[in-house]
Order: sequence, then structure tokens, then C-alpha cells
Amino acid sequence: MMRATPFDRMLRPRSEQGRWARATAVGTAGAGVAFVISAGMLAVGARVMARLPLVPNQSMRHRPDVPVRAVHADRVHLDETPETARGGYLALRQQGGAVHWRLGPVTGRPTPTTVSRPVIGRDTAAALEVGRATTNGFFWAGTPATAHGLETEEVEVDSPVGPMPAWLVRAHDDQGAESDTWAILVHGHGATRGEALRALPLLHALGITTLTITYRNDTGAPVSADRMMHLGAAEWEDAEAAVEHALAHGARRVVLMGWSMGGGIVLRTSVLSAHRDEIAALVLDSPAVDWRDILVYHATALKAPPAMRRLALWMMTSRLGARMVRLHEPLALHEMRPEFYARTLRHRTLLLHAMDDTTVPPGPSRRLADLRGDLVRFVPFPGASHTREWNRDPQRWERTVARHLVEVLDLPVDVEAMDLPVRRPDSPAQEGSIGLRL
Repeated sequence: MMRATPFDRMLRPRSEQGRWARATAVGTAGAGVAFVISAGMLAVGARVMARLPLVPNQSMRHRPDVPVRAVHADRVHLDETPETARGGYLALRQQGGAVHWRLGPVTGRPTPTTVSRPVIGRDTAAALEVGRATTNGFFWAGTPATAHGLETEEVEVDSPVGPMPAWLVRAHDDQGAESDTWAILVHGHGATRGEALRALPLLHALGITTLTITYRNDTGAPVSADRMMHLGAAEWEDAEAAVEHALAHGARRVVLMGWSMGGGIVLRTSVLSAHRDEIAALVLDSPAVDWRDILVYHATALKAPPAMRRLALWMMTSRLGARMVRLHEPLALHEMRPEFYARTLRHRTLLLHAMDDTTVPPGPSRRLADLRGDLVRFVPFPGASHTREWNRDPQRWERTVARHLVEVLDLPVDVEAMDLPVRRPDSPAQEGSIGLRL
């Protein structure tokens, strides 16, 4: 048997009290280690959660997300998913846009797990193939010229971070005079200018010149100093630059129109702009009215602990926390919520929101309308997913928007006599049409 060494005897407790003291010390040390580990994991998780919506990423929306099971001359069979089974119009892309087909509403279910949609338009010569495809919720592809035959100019808007590419489509009145009413169109987070293609034919028919913009960190646009999205807190300056561009090139009044985060950018521009008197109206499509609500909603869906959610929000909104997520300045989330906009908004606003929106919940939009019923008209779209109100019912979307703009702008247009949608979803492809999302 091994004899105890003096060192062993020194460590061995000499009494029951000593044994308890030793156990307490070991337990305390273990708890301390566990606390440090759990706190570290909490901080790491919160940092990841805070950075997710701030990192520019357009590639996610270009990944194939739908299996094509069969391709016929007049119809396509797709795996049934919430997107493919939803009512309304949809487009599919393959090979990075070398293939672009437009599909009508679901007409049947060939098998228990597939849906059938009719082919209503082919924008490319290449054929759709069995395999994986990418849905294009924007429905149209390319530019205003290749999608709709609208004469389009590529211009640059001088923003505080550099020149931003934009599409300019001029409109004229019956006498050929160029319109002095311009609409600034702003896409959403991770989207592209193509998000506005669904609105352009209507706005052109109403005699409104359109400027469809990009903003910092977009593909092809300058980056911000920290290369991070600011959820509209900074991007509104690029929309403001677009307003100034319009006013410097003949506009006398401006309409601001935005989708998703673009809607939030529009709201922020409308209340902070130096040209509020020239802003005549807003049109918001599934807008980000309350970023705190959006962030908490998605964190809860991910089953993130409340402490992690609070820490992530602190990282986004405090000066010290902003450094931890590589933001150069904290986000003013307290100014991006219904109560703030209710106090500061002064423009007539049409607010359309998809009621099946799982990206930007419609609650804050309804709340803003409740708070400012004198200025904001809330129009729910049942059965539509995020920013897909036009896809669900193009005629209703265009008639609603047209009535709002004709009334607010006093346009010489009889909306009830208009044949809507202006460009039908099954319209023949334009010569030179392409399938790229630009």
C-alpha cells in the first residue's frame, strides 16, 4: 500500500467541517466556470443574432428552393410548399437567369405532394428543366426595358457614400410635356431594384416619372464605412439623395414607395427629409414599421432565450454593444416604431400589408394606421406572403395604389376606366427579355 505523502496529508481535510469547506470551494469554482461558459455562450449567440440582419446578403435569395418534378408544354409540376401552393402568380429561374418562366395560379394537384401551375409566359429561349429552380417573387426579371418595354435610363444618384445606380423611366402628359411628379422606389433588405418592376407599368400609365434606386451595400453600389446594413437608420440618406436628384432634374413633387425594409427607409426619409414639403405621398408595401418587433419575432421563432434577445438588442442599440457587432454607430431602433412615426408623420400614406407575412408581421402596420387614421390607410391582403400582394391579386393591388395616388396627387386619370393590371401577367415577353434579377 502506498504511504501518504506530506503533500497529501496537507490537502486532506482534518475534520468534517474541513471536508464541507473543501466541497463548497470545489462547487463554487465549478459554478463559476459554468457561469463563465454559459455567459460566453450567451454573448456569442447574441452577437450572431444581432449580426444576422445587419450583414448584406443578396445570395440567399438566389439559391434554388423549389424542386421541379415535371415540365409540360402548358404546365409545370412542383413540389408543394407554402410558396408554390399559395394563390397568385409566381416565376421560376434556373441557371442563374438563363431560364425564366412565368406561372399562373395553381390549377391542380397531380400527386399528393405536388401542385400544377400553368405556364403563362417565357422570358427566355432556354427551357425549364426537371430539377431545382429558384422562385422569383418579383415575377418580372431584367430591367424596365427588357421586362416592360419602358424606355429606361441608367443614372447615378450622388449619395453621402458615393454614386448609386438607379433606373430612370420618364413619363409625359398628353401634350408630351415631361411629368414633374416623380416616384422614388426603394427595395427591401437583401432584394434588388427588380422588386419595383411590378409597380412600374402602373406608375408610368398614371404619368409619374420613376426613379428606382439602390442604396449602400447593394450589389454594384458603394459600401458603407462599416460594410453593414443599418435597417434604414442610415440608408434613408440614400433615399434623401434620390429626392434631391429628382428635385434637381425637374420634379416639383415626390412620391416615396418602398417594400419591406424599403418601406421603413421611406418612412424614415419622410420624417427626416429636408424636403418634406415636396414629398406628396407615401406607398408602403409590407413595410418594416417596427424593427424591434421584427427582431424579437424572429428571435422567438428561433427559440432564443429572452436574455439572449435582450443582449442582442443591446448590442445593436448601445455604443459599446455596436462595437461588438462591428457597427460604427448604434441603431436608433427607438425611432423606427409606430409610436415615433405617429408623432412625426405628416404625409398621406397607403399601407398595404400581406396578412400571411412571416418576415415582417403586419401588427405594427395596423397599429400605425390605428394611431394615425387621419393620414394612414391600411389595406390588408389575406393569403399573401411578404411583399407578394401584387402577386396574389395584381388587379386589386394596382387599383388600390392608383386610387390613392390619383386622389392625393389630383391626377387627371379615371381609375375605374383603367384596364388593370396595366401589364398582364400573361403578356408576351418583350424582345430581348432576360431572366436576370438586377
